[in-house]
Amino acid sequence: MKYCLYFDPSHSREWQLQLIQRLSEMSGAKALSCRSNAIQYPFHIERFLQFEKVFILGNVSGLASRVEPEAIEAVASPLCEEDDCDLVIDLVGDGNAPAAKASVTLLFDGVPGEKSLITSIMHKGMPQVALRDEKSSIVATAHPSSELAKGVNGSMDQAYARVITLMLAWIRHPHRWVQPLQTRPRDWSSAGAVLTEMIRLFLTSSIKSVYYRLFLPSHWRIGWRWVSDKDVWSRQSLDGEPWQVLPDENDHFYADPVPWQKDGTHYLFFEDLDHKSQKGILCVVTFDENGHPGPVQPCLEEPFHLSYPFLIEHEGEVYMLPETSADRKVTLYKASNFPLGWQPFKTILSDIDVADATITRHDNRWWLFCVTRDGGGYSDCLSIFYADDLFGSWHAHAQNPVLIDRARARPAGNFVYHDGKLCRPVQDCTASYGGSLPLIEVTHLSPEHYEQKTLKHLLPNERWPGRKLHTLNRAGNLEVIDGAILRPRWAFLKKLVDRKYSPASDNND
Repeated sequence: MKYCLYFDPSHSREWQLQLIQRLSEMSGAKALSCRSNAIQYPFHIERFLQFEKVFILGNVSGLASRVEPEAIEAVASPLCEEDDCDLVIDLVGDGNAPAAKASVTLLFDGVPGEKSLITSIMHKGMPQVALRDEKSSIVATAHPSSELAKGVNGSMDQAYARVITLMLAWIRHPHRWVQPLQTRPRDWSSAGAVLTEMIRLFLTSSIKSVYYRLFLPSHWRIGWRWVSDKDVWSRQSLDGEPWQVLPDENDHFYADPVPWQKDGTHYLFFEDLDHKSQKGILCVVTFDENGHPGPVQPCLEEPFHLSYPFLIEHEGEVYMLPETSADRKVTLYKASNFPLGWQPFKTILSDIDVADATITRHDNRWWLFCVTRDGGGYSDCLSIFYADDLFGSWHAHAQNPVLIDRARARPAGNFVYHDGKLCRPVQDCTASYGGSLPLIEVTHLSPEHYEQKTLKHLLPNERWPGRKLHTLNRAGNLEVIDGAILRPRWAFLKKLVDRKYSPASDNND
């Protein structure tokens, strides 16, 4: 199969080289290229991008870095008249792309061309990415995350990473679930607005350096409470019994709470991260007969970072599926001495960089939901795997990643059946990682297709105050959440600041 990349030679970039390379790795694929007319950007825009790359990114290269057009033509042969192309990938949208059996045009907020990407980022942040075919139908969409981005150049890097992801996923399986097209044409910012932005970037960088001297990076904490029939899923809110805060040390944070009930006793597993080393281990607390948590006890540590200790029971045994993305594996650990002893039992996925793997049983299959990185961040690519048996073999969903959406992809806890329907909590990472928590209904789940819809969007509030909301789980009568707060670097200020984030009581039934 022959693919032709129609590109602007004045703005040829590293991501185009990587796309060609990955296309060429596909079985039987031959990459071709064709230049459009050069498109010049305003002088002040070019200078702004250069300023930002030097002073914000430290001149580090990325997917948005410029390359010579000859570099593209060195890996993709220039299109000749006798070439019969199967698919043209139009990155320009000027109406002059070469003819082919099929074509797809790259859109940013409904508008073709890189100008739309840059103006969207400068005006409102990351745009929607979409692919439009030769029949003017939208065949694929994505909402990239900017959680790892620094400035416009960094956002371009992240957007282009997801363009590659989306393009390859669509070519492998063209029948995708498509989100409504967003159309927001924008014009270039004025020179005055760009100068103002450069000053803002400089001041923000200075303020951040002061901030990180005063406060720790995002400090997560765990909330817990005892509930009966009225939990977050039934209320669609954080109302109800007051949330209690699991006490933590000043230089450690607790996150990713996973409760468990065994032989009438409740346990709470979670990530314990040392701010100094930035390495997480897994810990557990046991609740006594009066419903109070006992001391924090380590239960699993590896040479690499651990988090998100998802638990599952199968054939009378308890297994843990912690996040081990640093090890590029998804491994089930079996309880050897519950709750403190865990041993690796079965690696079910290998050579893969995933986060927050969550398993459910549905329609006589096991389903594993996770987010995959693929050159960008961890929070926007939902991938699904399925198996007839928990221990494998596991198969990739035909549409992987089934959803590219910073607001509705990343798992945030156990699946539940709500009103008889399969549902899951997710992390909304639109503004920042783990910013809020939508409740999602899975409306179609099969090996070939996936769809979902949002039921409710939960935000931190006076019931669970803080800056972020990130995980929701329940086992028995124990319901848990977590969220991020400001945490001073000096322990003597901890009580003073934490008072601001004390959950409000609520007697509403």
